[in-house]
Amino acid sequence: MQNIPKVKICGITNLNDAREALKLGADSLGFIFYDKSKRGIISIKAKEIIGTLRKAKKEFSKEFLSVNRDIIITGVFVNEKQEHLKAIVKDLNIDIVQLSGTESADYIEELNLNKNKILKAVHIKNEADIEKVYYYKNIGVNILLDTYAEEGTYGGTGLSFNLTLLKNLDLSSIMIAGGIGPDNIANIMEIIRPYGFDLSSKIEDYPGKKDYEKMSSFFDNFRGALYEIS
Repeated sequence: MQNIPKVKICGITNLNDAREALKLGADSLGFIFYDKSKRGIISIKAKEIIGTLRKAKKEFSKEFLSVNRDIIITGVFVNEKQEHLKAIVKDLNIDIVQLSGTESADYIEELNLNKNKILKAVHIKNEADIEKVYYYKNIGVNILLDTYAEEGTYGGTGLSFNLTLLKNLDLSSIMIAGGIGPDNIANIMEIIRPYGFDLSSKIEDYPGKKDYEKMSSFFDNFRGALYEIS
Protein backbone atom coordinates (compact mmCIF):
# COMPACT_ATOMS: atom_id res chain seq x y z
CA MET A 1 0.00 0.00 0.00
CA GLN A 2 1.14 3.55 -0.69
CA ASN A 3 1.74 5.91 2.21
CA ILE A 4 -1.44 6.49 4.16
CA PRO A 5 -2.57 10.15 4.02
CA LYS A 6 -2.43 12.02 7.30
CA VAL A 7 -5.54 13.47 8.91
CA LYS A 8 -5.61 16.78 10.77
CA ILE A 9 -8.75 17.65 12.72
CA CYS A 10 -8.94 21.42 13.00
CA GLY A 11 -10.98 23.87 15.04
CA ILE A 12 -10.59 22.07 18.38
CA THR A 13 -12.17 24.10 21.20
CA ASN A 14 -12.67 21.59 24.00
CA LEU A 15 -11.03 18.60 25.66
CA ASN A 16 -13.67 15.99 24.80
CA ASP A 17 -13.49 16.74 21.07
CA ALA A 18 -9.70 16.56 21.20
CA ARG A 19 -9.72 13.18 22.94
CA GLU A 20 -12.31 11.74 20.53
CA ALA A 21 -10.37 12.94 17.48
CA LEU A 22 -7.20 11.32 18.78
CA LYS A 23 -9.01 8.10 19.67
CA LEU A 24 -10.44 7.84 16.17
CA GLY A 25 -7.04 8.34 14.55
CA ALA A 26 -6.24 12.02 14.00
CA ASP A 27 -2.56 12.64 13.31
CA SER A 28 -2.69 16.27 14.43
CA LEU A 29 -5.10 18.55 16.27
CA GLY A 30 -5.54 22.14 15.06
CA PHE A 31 -6.18 25.06 17.42
CA ILE A 32 -7.16 28.36 15.79
CA PHE A 33 -5.69 31.49 17.37
CA TYR A 34 -7.72 33.99 15.37
CA ASP A 35 -10.44 35.91 17.14
CA LYS A 36 -12.56 36.38 14.00
CA SER A 37 -12.91 32.63 13.50
CA LYS A 38 -16.04 30.84 14.67
CA ARG A 39 -13.69 28.14 15.93
CA GLY A 40 -11.15 30.45 17.52
CA ILE A 41 -9.75 29.70 20.96
CA ILE A 42 -7.84 31.85 23.45
CA SER A 43 -4.33 30.68 24.24
CA ILE A 44 -4.96 30.10 27.98
CA LYS A 45 -7.80 27.67 27.22
CA ALA A 46 -5.81 25.92 24.48
CA LYS A 47 -2.87 25.58 26.88
CA GLU A 48 -5.10 23.87 29.44
CA ILE A 49 -6.44 21.40 26.86
CA ILE A 50 -3.03 20.64 25.40
CA GLY A 51 -1.48 20.24 28.84
CA THR A 52 -4.16 17.76 29.89
CA LEU A 53 -3.75 15.75 26.70
CA ARG A 54 0.01 15.54 27.05
CA LYS A 55 -0.13 14.38 30.66
CA ALA A 56 -1.69 11.16 29.38
CA LYS A 57 1.33 9.76 27.53
CA LYS A 58 0.35 7.69 24.52
CA GLU A 59 1.97 4.34 23.82
CA PHE A 60 2.63 5.08 20.15
CA SER A 61 4.00 8.16 18.42
CA LYS A 62 2.38 9.91 15.49
CA GLU A 63 4.22 11.36 12.52
CA PHE A 64 3.03 14.54 10.86
CA LEU A 65 5.17 16.63 8.52
CA SER A 66 8.58 16.73 10.23
CA VAL A 67 7.27 16.03 13.74
CA ASN A 68 7.26 12.70 15.54
CA ARG A 69 5.44 12.84 18.86
CA ASP A 70 2.60 11.19 20.77
CA ILE A 71 0.32 14.21 20.34
CA ILE A 72 1.05 16.69 17.55
CA ILE A 73 -0.45 20.16 17.90
CA THR A 74 -0.93 22.59 15.03
CA GLY A 75 -1.45 26.26 15.85
CA VAL A 76 -3.40 28.17 13.20
CA PHE A 77 -2.68 31.88 12.78
CA VAL A 78 -3.94 34.56 10.40
CA ASN A 79 -1.66 37.54 9.70
CA GLU A 80 -0.63 37.49 13.35
CA LYS A 81 2.05 39.79 14.73
CA GLN A 82 5.22 37.73 14.62
CA GLU A 83 6.30 38.21 18.22
CA HIS A 84 2.83 37.34 19.51
CA LEU A 85 2.74 34.23 17.32
CA LYS A 86 6.13 33.07 18.57
CA ALA A 87 5.15 33.70 22.17
CA ILE A 88 2.08 31.45 21.81
CA VAL A 89 4.08 28.75 20.03
CA LYS A 90 6.68 28.72 22.80
CA ASP A 91 4.22 28.94 25.70
CA LEU A 92 1.96 26.15 24.40
CA ASN A 93 4.77 24.00 22.97
CA ILE A 94 3.10 23.98 19.56
CA ASP A 95 4.61 21.62 17.00
CA ILE A 96 3.35 22.96 13.65
CA VAL A 97 2.63 26.59 12.76
CA GLN A 98 -0.11 26.99 10.16
CA LEU A 99 -0.25 30.36 8.45
CA SER A 100 -3.72 30.83 6.97
CA GLY A 101 -3.65 34.51 6.01
CA THR A 102 -1.77 36.47 3.36
CA GLU A 103 1.65 36.03 4.95
CA SER A 104 4.48 36.86 2.54
CA ALA A 105 7.88 35.28 2.02
CA ASP A 106 9.44 38.12 4.03
CA TYR A 107 7.01 37.50 6.89
CA ILE A 108 7.95 33.82 6.94
CA GLU A 109 11.67 34.55 6.84
CA GLU A 110 11.35 37.04 9.68
CA LEU A 111 9.59 34.47 11.86
CA ASN A 112 12.92 32.62 11.98
CA LEU A 113 11.19 29.31 12.67
CA ASN A 114 12.02 25.86 11.32
CA LYS A 115 10.38 25.91 7.86
CA ASN A 116 9.77 22.16 8.00
CA LYS A 117 7.33 22.95 10.80
CA ILE A 118 5.47 25.69 8.94
CA LEU A 119 2.29 24.88 7.01
CA LYS A 120 1.23 27.68 4.65
CA ALA A 121 -2.36 27.78 3.45
CA VAL A 122 -2.93 28.68 -0.20
CA HIS A 123 -6.53 29.49 -1.08
CA ILE A 124 -7.57 28.17 -4.49
CA LYS A 125 -10.16 29.87 -6.66
CA ASN A 126 -8.88 29.21 -10.17
CA GLU A 127 -5.85 27.93 -12.07
CA ALA A 128 -3.91 31.16 -11.55
CA ASP A 129 -3.79 30.47 -7.82
CA ILE A 130 -1.67 27.38 -8.42
CA GLU A 131 1.29 29.70 -9.05
CA LYS A 132 1.13 30.63 -5.36
CA VAL A 133 1.91 27.02 -4.51
CA TYR A 134 5.26 27.27 -6.28
CA TYR A 135 5.93 30.65 -4.65
CA TYR A 136 5.65 29.16 -1.18
CA LYS A 137 7.27 25.83 -2.03
CA ASN A 138 10.34 27.76 -3.20
CA ILE A 139 10.54 29.30 0.27
CA GLY A 140 10.78 25.81 1.71
CA VAL A 141 7.56 25.55 3.74
CA ASN A 142 4.82 22.91 3.66
CA ILE A 143 1.62 23.64 1.72
CA LEU A 144 -2.06 23.34 2.59
CA LEU A 145 -4.53 23.93 -0.24
CA ASP A 146 -7.91 25.30 0.80
CA THR A 147 -10.92 26.88 -0.90
CA TYR A 148 -10.99 30.58 -1.63
CA ALA A 149 -14.26 31.92 -0.26
CA GLU A 150 -14.23 35.71 -0.15
CA GLU A 151 -11.93 38.51 0.92
CA GLY A 152 -11.25 38.26 4.63
CA THR A 153 -12.38 34.62 4.97
CA TYR A 154 -9.56 32.22 5.75
CA GLY A 155 -10.99 28.70 5.78
CA GLY A 156 -13.60 26.71 7.65
CA THR A 157 -16.30 27.41 5.06
CA GLY A 158 -17.14 23.81 4.20
CA LEU A 159 -16.72 24.67 0.52
CA SER A 160 -14.71 22.57 -1.93
CA PHE A 161 -12.61 23.71 -4.86
CA ASN A 162 -12.13 22.09 -8.27
CA LEU A 163 -9.67 19.24 -7.66
CA THR A 164 -8.87 18.95 -11.38
CA LEU A 165 -6.88 22.17 -10.98
CA LEU A 166 -4.29 20.06 -9.15
CA LYS A 167 -3.66 17.66 -12.02
CA ASN A 168 -0.10 18.86 -12.63
CA LEU A 169 0.91 19.17 -8.98
CA ASP A 170 2.92 16.66 -7.00
CA LEU A 171 0.64 16.22 -4.00
CA SER A 172 2.89 13.86 -2.07
CA SER A 173 3.88 16.65 0.32
CA ILE A 174 0.70 18.77 0.16
CA MET A 175 -2.28 18.89 2.53
CA ILE A 176 -5.80 19.37 1.17
CA ALA A 177 -8.70 21.14 2.93
CA GLY A 178 -12.09 22.50 1.91
CA GLY A 179 -15.41 20.73 2.29
CA ILE A 180 -13.92 17.32 3.17
CA GLY A 181 -16.16 15.02 5.17
CA PRO A 182 -17.56 11.51 5.55
CA ASP A 183 -19.84 11.87 2.52
CA ASN A 184 -17.12 12.66 -0.03
CA ILE A 185 -13.77 11.36 1.23
CA ALA A 186 -14.00 8.16 -0.84
CA ASN A 187 -14.72 10.12 -4.04
CA ILE A 188 -11.93 12.58 -3.29
CA MET A 189 -9.44 9.75 -2.85
CA GLU A 190 -10.40 8.36 -6.24
CA ILE A 191 -9.23 11.66 -7.75
CA ILE A 192 -6.22 12.65 -5.64
CA ARG A 193 -3.82 11.14 -3.14
CA PRO A 194 -2.24 14.02 -1.18
CA TYR A 195 0.04 13.94 1.83
CA GLY A 196 -2.98 14.50 4.03
CA PHE A 197 -6.44 15.92 4.64
CA ASP A 198 -7.49 18.77 6.91
CA LEU A 199 -11.13 18.92 7.99
CA SER A 200 -13.41 20.68 10.39
CA SER A 201 -16.85 21.97 9.38
CA LYS A 202 -18.13 18.73 7.80
CA ILE A 203 -17.68 16.84 11.09
CA GLU A 204 -19.35 19.37 13.38
CA ASP A 205 -22.68 19.84 15.13
CA TYR A 206 -21.99 23.56 14.91
CA PRO A 207 -18.80 25.65 14.58
CA GLY A 208 -16.40 24.61 17.31
CA LYS A 209 -18.25 21.46 18.42
CA LYS A 210 -17.47 18.14 16.74
CA ASP A 211 -20.12 15.56 15.93
CA TYR A 212 -18.66 12.21 17.01
CA GLU A 213 -20.85 10.16 14.67
CA LYS A 214 -19.77 12.25 11.68
CA MET A 215 -16.15 12.09 12.77
CA SER A 216 -16.33 8.32 13.23
CA SER A 217 -18.03 7.94 9.82
CA PHE A 218 -15.27 9.96 8.23
CA PHE A 219 -12.55 7.67 9.56
CA ASP A 220 -14.54 4.55 8.62
CA ASN A 221 -15.02 5.81 5.06
CA PHE A 222 -11.43 7.03 4.86
CA ARG A 223 -10.08 3.61 5.83
CA GLY A 224 -12.58 1.90 3.55
CA ALA A 225 -11.32 4.00 0.62
CA LEU A 226 -7.74 3.08 1.50
CA TYR A 227 -8.68 -0.60 1.43
CA GLU A 228 -10.35 -0.25 -1.98
CA ILE A 229 -7.34 1.57 -3.39
CA SER A 230 -4.94 -1.05 -2.12
